[in-house]
Formats: sequence, C-alpha cells, structure tokens
Amino acid sequence: MRTKNRNTMSIVGAGRVGSALAVLFSRAGYNIVSIVSQKKNSARNLARIVKCQKYSDSLSDIHPTTQIILLAVPEEYISEIAKAIARNPSLDFPTLAVFHTSGSLTSDALLPLMKKGATAFSLHPIQSFSKASKLDHQLVLMKNAVYGFEGSKTALPAARRFVTALRGNLVQIPKEEKILYHCACVFASNYSIAVLGIVDALAKRIDGEINLSHFEPLVRTSIENAFRLTPAAALTGPIVRGSTSTLENHVNELRKTDTTLALLYQQIGLRALKMAVKRKSIQPHVAGHIRRIFES
Repeated sequence: MRTKNRNTMSIVGAGRVGSALAVLFSRAGYNIVSIVSQKKNSARNLARIVKCQKYSDSLSDIHPTTQIILLAVPEEYISEIAKAIARNPSLDFPTLAVFHTSGSLTSDALLPLMKKGATAFSLHPIQSFSKASKLDHQLVLMKNAVYGFEGSKTALPAARRFVTALRGNLVQIPKEEKILYHCACVFASNYSIAVLGIVDALAKRIDGEINLSHFEPLVRTSIENAFRLTPAAALTGPIVRGSTSTLENHVNELRKTDTTLALLYQQIGLRALKMAVKRKSIQPHVAGHIRRIFES
C-alpha cells in the first residue's frame, strides 16, 4: 500500500464490535471518514462518538478518500458487502486495505476486493462482546486483546500495524484451520458460559441460600490454574482421585434430575478422564471403571 492517506478509515457496521474498534482506532489517531450501518441511527450515534461527519445506511456513501475499510458485520453479509464495495467506482482499490472481523470466515469472503487489487484479510478480536456491556466497559476489556489474523503474507504487515495501533497482540491462523479456531473460541466463551448456566440451574434446585456467586472463587481459581499450569495439571476432583462411588452417585442423581444433563456430565467426564490418564494420576484399572460409568 502507498503511504498517502494511510490513516483514513471507514467503518461498515456500527454494532458492538464495530463501535469498540472504531473508538479504539480513533483514539489511536486514525481518521474515521465514514460510517455505514444498516440502521442509520446506529451510524449516526457512532459518528458522533468518533467525530465523523459522514454516516449512512448505504455502502455507496463510503468516503472516496478511504484507505482502510473495517467490516464489522454479521458473517452472513460479508461476501455480499464485499461485492457491493468492489463495484464502487470512487475507491482506489490498489491502495485500499479491507478486513473483516468474523471468527469463522476466511479472507476468501473478500475475494471480489482482492481481485480489484485491495489488500484483504480477516482480523478477529478474541474477546466477548455482550449486549449487556456498555461501550466504556467494552473498551476496558479490549486492553491487550488478542486478534486472530488470517490472510496472505503480503497482508500481514498491514494487520500488524492495525493491531499495534489497537495495543493488542496478533496471532496467525492458517486458512484451512480457521473454522477449528472458531470452534475453540466458542468452547472458550459460549460453552463455558453454558456450563456456568448449568451450575446456576443446579444451585437453584438446592434448598438453602447457595447461588451462583458462591461458586465464583472455585471457578476463578480453576481457570487461573489452567492458564498458570496446564488444563491437565489444574484438573482436580473425583476423576483425578479415582472416586468411582462418587461419580456413580453423580450420574444417578443427575439422571433423576435431568437425563440430558446426565449425558452431558458423562461426555465431559470422558474428556476429563482422558486428561487424568495422560498425566498418570489414576491407575489403569480405576480409569477403566470410571470409563464404564461414563459410557453406561
């Protein structure tokens, strides 16, 4: 890319991701010259925050001086938006950098723009963007965030420049493993929340004063140990101890409560058992007994 107007940026998508990144780029010195959103009110509100004069609900209104386009839109729209932008006669594609923030789609979704000479790639923030989080709180969460980059070697310098401006860290994701990467993100975020939802539901079934908040120290310590050590080394509980009678009681009680939950407990237990066997924390005959409990 040429150096002319390298910091002029347009944002397509004024939702939680687009808004957070727009503010961070604006604070880093990037000139946000246009904001486009399906909802014009959203574009207007974000434009006010980042002091951008041009906002619209039409892709044809992307400012002609734009040298960077950030697509922070639902993944099912990215390919069509890329095609529409590629038809814009006012853009200087050979000097243009375009990236989307989807965790599952690769840079191939931007192929129409690459064919016009643009530098295109995907840059996915590995962070949760909850509807319940206000923008100021989300910006705090973005400090030192990790961004999953997928794209060509020629696109990597531009991506590194953007991530540096965001004060984040870049990790490269091979194109053929992008969807597996996104699976890992879902397990790390959505499914860990789902497990806490199970803890919450079980707590509500227990007579007394216990609730989800009482499990917070246990959750935090377990997660901190997993990152400080390894997940296998951090694993504790009846599987690691080889407490077969306890595990049988767990499965039997959960079957009375919720058969689906009992099956989930058994499936996750098999994964935990594999970790315990690998670290040699239980004898083979005990592991066999536990496996039969979980496979029954």
